[in-house]
Amino acid sequence: MVVSTNVLTMEDDPVVRETIAAYLTDEGYSVTQAESGLQGLALIKEKNIDAILLDWRLPDISGGEVLSRLASVNPAIPVIVVSGTDEVEEVIIALQRGAWDYLRKPLMNMDVLIEAIERNLTRAQLMKEAALEGEHLKELVRSRTEELERANALLRREAKERKEDAVALTESEARFRQLVETVREVFFVRNAETREFVYVSPAATELFGLTPDQFALNSELLVDLLHPEDRPDALSRLPQIYSSSSPVSFEYRFVVGKQQVVKWVGFRIFPVTDAQGEVYRYVGVAEDITERRYAHDALCASLREKDILFKEVHHRVKNNLQLVSSLLSLQAQRISNLEDKERFLDSQRRIQSMTLVHEELYRTDDLSCIDFSYYVEQLARRIEQAFLSLVPVELVVDLEKIHLSVDTAVPCGLILNELISNVYKHAFIGRDRGRLYLFSELREGSIVLKVIDDGVGFPEDFDIAESNSLGMQVVHALVEQLSASLKITSCSGTEFELTFTDSSMCLLPT
Repeated sequence: MVVSTNVLTMEDDPVVRETIAAYLTDEGYSVTQAESGLQGLALIKEKNIDAILLDWRLPDISGGEVLSRLASVNPAIPVIVVSGTDEVEEVIIALQRGAWDYLRKPLMNMDVLIEAIERNLTRAQLMKEAALEGEHLKELVRSRTEELERANALLRREAKERKEDAVALTESEARFRQLVETVREVFFVRNAETREFVYVSPAATELFGLTPDQFALNSELLVDLLHPEDRPDALSRLPQIYSSSSPVSFEYRFVVGKQQVVKWVGFRIFPVTDAQGEVYRYVGVAEDITERRYAHDALCASLREKDILFKEVHHRVKNNLQLVSSLLSLQAQRISNLEDKERFLDSQRRIQSMTLVHEELYRTDDLSCIDFSYYVEQLARRIEQAFLSLVPVELVVDLEKIHLSVDTAVPCGLILNELISNVYKHAFIGRDRGRLYLFSELREGSIVLKVIDDGVGFPEDFDIAESNSLGMQVVHALVEQLSASLKITSCSGTEFELTFTDSSMCLLPT
């Protein structure tokens, strides 16, 4: 660990921020603190920051927005997301947006934090060195290729006059070999017309287990080494690769040596044109990327396992809630007092509204969001079944396709449960039929839900905040929890209009 390493912590919780800062300082790090995303981005421009500890949920902008902006400021800084959530979707989003690592709060063992910082600082240094080496190699290849083209053109023009052409070409090739044979990656040159290898660097022996002379004698040896599962795709791509006038990159597995070792090899191929603009050679670089691919595959496997685990959790939560709902139903059957019995049934319907959310999450592939339009209709149909013995009600739904996060869908479902149940119980007293209309839409970044009936309506001076009804009190509390607005209009019936936003940024029309 270098004493001058400066770590920036973006954390809105002062206790967590100061705790981490104190620990890192004791370990010899320099620590810069930011309590918001915008403040942290400003500090990155002002100070020399070596690594960043990023809270995923900040008070001004999200951790994802910080990663997106950081990509245009300094993408080479290691960013370790330290979050209180372990939802798979957020882990995936963080890694896709440029996070280098992901740690789960609370950090029970601070040594894990130090290991993550050191590991990613080492990775950043290696990437920096690899980038410099790669850019240097590309420049050398381009520069040397141009030099060779100029030399070859000169030799062709002077071929009739000078017998020393062969000597000059030999010297040129010797200088070329001195350049590329010191590079760890395999460098090769291939004739565009015959597909024969004009040159293969000695590094091919270590990577492919074959000498450059073997490649020169048989240009198809590389195809023979392809993994059987990758060979069909590679062969189908060859015409495209060798007809492209722009650089091409691809990755395939190769079975190498007597031990039949499987290696992932990444290729970058650059076409070289002559004075007439025709491609006559392909210059390429091949490198061993086995460790990087295996790390990627391991991460994907881990994410799939977590996805299965979360589905099982939602399934068990749904089953437990259904059990509670059944117990309430059985208890209600034993109660003779109609008012007390209705209280049990109201509780049962509230639990069923939450059960539906977990049922939807188990059914869908996206564990962070549910199809709210489908959920609302299913909830309304279940409530309709519960009140079949009362006045017949025509249920009409007009719901825009909306996806909501779980944190928003649960309180919304409870609000709709209370409003719809209230319509069935009170709106059509003394009537022989009624009509209930459910509507939803996206409006200027907000979600608008409406519950409209043509029943008796509320009194003109009705105030939901002052209502003695438990259901209306639940609605009022949940509206405040969502930071939503609820507008009640009573004219030829009642219209409830709920307007809110999804703070978890899961508002996605489909």
